[in-house]
Amino acid sequence: MLRLGIIMTLFGILYLIKPNVFRRGIWKETAITQRLFTPQRYTTYMRILGAIFLVAGIVLGLAARR
Repeated sequence: MLRLGIIMTLFGILYLIKPNVFRRGIWKETAITQRLFTPQRYTTYMRILGAIFLVAGIVLGLAARR
């Protein structure tokens, strides 16, 4: 569970720092979220998702240490 917590924390940080990393960099195909949201709303969506991943990763990491 510690590894999952670390991975989720890293993805959370990545989404907070570079919310458009998957839009322009890794996957060239257009996801449904990219088609439905405006660029500004997509950035907000990814940052919120990053914050959720960050908090969940920290919680999982702390729970695994007990």
